[in-house]
Amino acid sequence: MDVNIQMFLPEIVVAFLAFAILAADLLKPRGERKSLARLGIIGSLVAINVLVLTADISGTTLSGLFIQDGVSVFFKILFLLTGIFILYMAQEYEEKIKNFKGEFYALILFAVLAMMFLASSNDFISLYVSLEFLAVTLYILACYTKEESVSVEAGLKYLITGALASGVLLYGITYLYGATGSTEFSQIKLALNGKNFSGFLAIGLILVVLGLSFKIASIPFHVWAPDVYQGAPTPITALLAAGSKAAGFVMLMRVMFTALGSIRPHWVLFISVISALTLLFGNLAAMPQKNIKRMLAYAGIGSAGYLLMGIAAGNTLGSGAIMFYLLTYLFAIAGTFLAIVIFYNSEGSDSIDAYTGLSRRSPILAATLFIGLLSLAGVPPLGGFIAKLYLIAAVVKEGLIWLAVVGVLMAIAAMYYFLLVIKRIYLWQPKNDTPIKVSPINKALLYSINIATLVLGIYPGPFTDWVMAIAKVLF
Repeated sequence: MDVNIQMFLPEIVVAFLAFAILAADLLKPRGERKSLARLGIIGSLVAINVLVLTADISGTTLSGLFIQDGVSVFFKILFLLTGIFILYMAQEYEEKIKNFKGEFYALILFAVLAMMFLASSNDFISLYVSLEFLAVTLYILACYTKEESVSVEAGLKYLITGALASGVLLYGITYLYGATGSTEFSQIKLALNGKNFSGFLAIGLILVVLGLSFKIASIPFHVWAPDVYQGAPTPITALLAAGSKAAGFVMLMRVMFTALGSIRPHWVLFISVISALTLLFGNLAAMPQKNIKRMLAYAGIGSAGYLLMGIAAGNTLGSGAIMFYLLTYLFAIAGTFLAIVIFYNSEGSDSIDAYTGLSRRSPILAATLFIGLLSLAGVPPLGGFIAKLYLIAAVVKEGLIWLAVVGVLMAIAAMYYFLLVIKRIYLWQPKNDTPIKVSPINKALLYSINIATLVLGIYPGPFTDWVMAIAKVLF
């Protein structure tokens, strides 16, 4: 077996870091564990530097199970940045979790590690093992506040739905293996060139897409998202929204573009229909929600619908648009959920009604939610607008005009329910005039995230050029 250890040095750093935090937690006296979060943040920054230094090394290793290319490097940077934001949120949220242990931070890093392996999966075997590794960590984290019934319910629903989706995915992989005689993506692509589209292949394709739909929270495996988002600790909700969704889409890009790209005419309508249904359900169901985390869960389902437009397009523009969308989505989610964590620490509520008059109590929290929510809605001149514009352009380029129309209409719907929240924040009188204290560090971080969201919308050129160049390796 060929082994190029340099290709997975960043993964080694993250694994060592997670185990170091577990060991340090055992040796540390009882009390706050915030120093462990800071250790995780510093270690993640080191892993990003190692990744950048080894980015020029490309190719496959471990007998084709592991690949390093521009796509894997981009997503690993995205996952490590996500981990840094989540670790920081977790240390801010630490006091709200009873019987908190340092293992919470280690589990976040193990989840990031699993996502990194998913980004480099070049075979259905490595993909499935990495996916289950990620699933186990997220099941634990989702129900970590086991003293609360909503958290236990969230973990149970996540586990049951995840197990069902995992079985569907594995069954689909066996059909694809039966039809092509291989589990490696490049070998599947070779086997499908010039091959007739058989019933075996159709069943395998459908089951694999349905199985992967669980991770991206799209129809039909979307029902877990609202309850899990609401019941999980808020930092883990942010991890599911930003990290888990991105992990799901790097898997879909590898499978649909690399392994099954040669049979795109046979799956484009299937993906397009799932995209449209997901867009409609997510955005329409978000409108009546009274809990902000639950509303963001349905909005996240709608976001999966937009990202599936990039899959349906099946071109360089579509895959580049997916990566740019996920980049802008990360900053919008990070800012929004950090504001939610700070607000919850002060008020102890995730109800949308509790945010009434927030602009008079904390201008920085109000501004962060304003920018984050409008970016998620796709309002110019924010990063989310450019991302949605590229995705719509990608499907128009492929002649899927009807899907583009659905995307535009649902963007208007998203503006409606996000503006209802912003209306409460800015136009309604607060029920409580007491100012909400925001530490200088939190203020600096919120300002930085807001600026990043604005820059991605006002000056997207360098970032879009970067992701479009990376996207070419998939085709």
